[in-house]
Amino acid sequence: MKLLRTVVLTFLAASIPMAVNVIKANSVVLTQGNYSYDVGGEFTATTSQSFLNNYVPSTIVNGGFETFCVETTVNFTPGFSYSYNLSNTDSLGRQLTEGAAFLYYEFATGTLTGYDYNTANTASDKALRKTDAGLLQAAIWWLQGNQTYNDGSYQIPSTSNNPFYALAISTLGSINATNANNGQYGVDVLQMWDGTSPAQNQLVLVPDGGMTAGLLGMGLVGMFLVQSRRRKSS
Repeated sequence: MKLLRTVVLTFLAASIPMAVNVIKANSVVLTQGNYSYDVGGEFTATTSQSFLNNYVPSTIVNGGFETFCVETTVNFTPGFSYSYNLSNTDSLGRQLTEGAAFLYYEFATGTLTGYDYNTANTASDKALRKTDAGLLQAAIWWLQGNQTYNDGSYQIPSTSNNPFYALAISTLGSINATNANNGQYGVDVLQMWDGTSPAQNQLVLVPDGGMTAGLLGMGLVGMFLVQSRRRKSS
């Protein structure tokens, strides 16, 4: 029995870093498109993992999903390939909040009240969607630690000037909206890295809460235990 426990613990110690490395080996390319507002989202994320089944057609552009950033002090280079891992914090250690996760879930699933999802290519349609993208980006930043971008293009959101911020506050309450999300809504932070240096983190809809690698590790351990028991009984 002691031998079996030792082998299982050794396997766990070896498999957990392996799972983390597998995730971080994934790649993402971000681009700014028709619906990006100033320096903020919507950005189009094309990833080596496929998350597209989690998104409605209006939030998929050019084969990638639309996303918003959660940091104002970290940058990225459009068109550059970054590695990434999934997390419930950004690269600066801030927890993903319930309000930011709620708004992004509503956006990605096409149910965000008041958001213009029109994908027509007329100038007026693009302008309307870009305006909503700017408001949503401002709301997400503010819910993520009272961040804003001080270039004159973004207003600090309030319940009177930003309908998406107002929606988060009215739905969740002002306290819950800024509490840690703790895996709700299936939204994770896409932590982007250029080697060991962080790049601007984005949001992604992952219904399993980013636990795929963990479940894979648990499944492998279960298979190992079954095999061990069979060998012992034989």
